[in-house]
Amino acid sequence: MATIERSKFKTVIGTLYYLWIDRNNEINAVYIRNNRSACLQYLKKLRNEYGGSDKLIFNDKKSNKIETAVNDYLKGIIRNMGFKYMFLAGTEFERKVWNKLASVPYGETISYKKLAELIGHSGACRAVGSALRKNPLMLAVPCHRVIRSNGNIGKFSGGEKVKRFLLNLENSCKPEETL
Repeated sequence: MATIERSKFKTVIGTLYYLWIDRNNEINAVYIRNNRSACLQYLKKLRNEYGGSDKLIFNDKKSNKIETAVNDYLKGIIRNMGFKYMFLAGTEFERKVWNKLASVPYGETISYKKLAELIGHSGACRAVGSALRKNPLMLAVPCHRVIRSNGNIGKFSGGEKVKRFLLNLENSCKPEETL
């Protein structure tokens, strides 16, 4: 039986819903997004994938570490939230996309096409976009850093306004280049 903690908190980009697991006093985020109905669907998916409520227990419990890290990130104070994350759901392809995306540095962007090439599926731009829509860790696995090849920002499950905010935040917090 696994225990998953769940909570929500207000941020500058709206209310974030999150799920986490405490493993040996170490925080492992499993879900962070700004859409309540998507969170409820994810909870249902976890129950289905893990055999119902007898194998998973959900507790309402906040994580000060997650909330502080996310708020500091959104204020531009930190670039890395410093907690671990894990994927409890998702296909092998989706996890491959999410894991590769996690390596895109702060303040940089990558195209859907380039991301598809990096995972060895050069013709799978749309499939990559579909995987990004299902990304359970909106900020920790930075799908806002994926843009179209023509430079347009593309879609974002957190909303276009949030994507623009995140891209502008990261662009304004880049270290100055040395001369």
